[in-house]
Amino acid sequence: MYQIELSDNSPSSFVYTLFFADVKDKLTTSITYLSAVSQFLATPYFLIEYKSQLTGKIKRFNPLGVLGRLDGVTHDDRYLWFLSKASLTESDDVANGLIKVGTTDMPYGFYDFKIYEMSSAGDYDPDNALATLFTGLMNLSAKGDYKQSVEYSEYTTNDSDTESVYITI
Repeated sequence: MYQIELSDNSPSSFVYTLFFADVKDKLTTSITYLSAVSQFLATPYFLIEYKSQLTGKIKRFNPLGVLGRLDGVTHDDRYLWFLSKASLTESDDVANGLIKVGTTDMPYGFYDFKIYEMSSAGDYDPDNALATLFTGLMNLSAKGDYKQSVEYSEYTTNDSDTESVYITI
């Protein structure tokens, strides 16, 4: 599971998030780097999708950058590292990997998380994807007193009703 944790003592209005995924063998496009010494990919292009399990709302965006190799990492033949930014205060900038979270539409909690391989950077329609590279789960939470995270409570006082499920939000 991928974790984004926002903090009230962050020195900026956003946090960088870095997620690595074993997806290199699923790519349909050859990897090219920005330069011979760069760790960042020039191609292929990627689309990231977060879908709130609470609201059903979806945000799609391009990653800020994708790294294909890291110094000192022995498994860079399999993994790509996806870099993005999350903020409670800044507006979405989907072309540059910045999304606003902690809102009514995108609250703290669990998200379905997908990474798509795309033929162009400006395409935000997953129906046009060359491949779905990764499907997983993401948890958005808070650290400190910035905003309250979701708290889950187990109900144990209703033992006679075993058919109902209660969720506290």
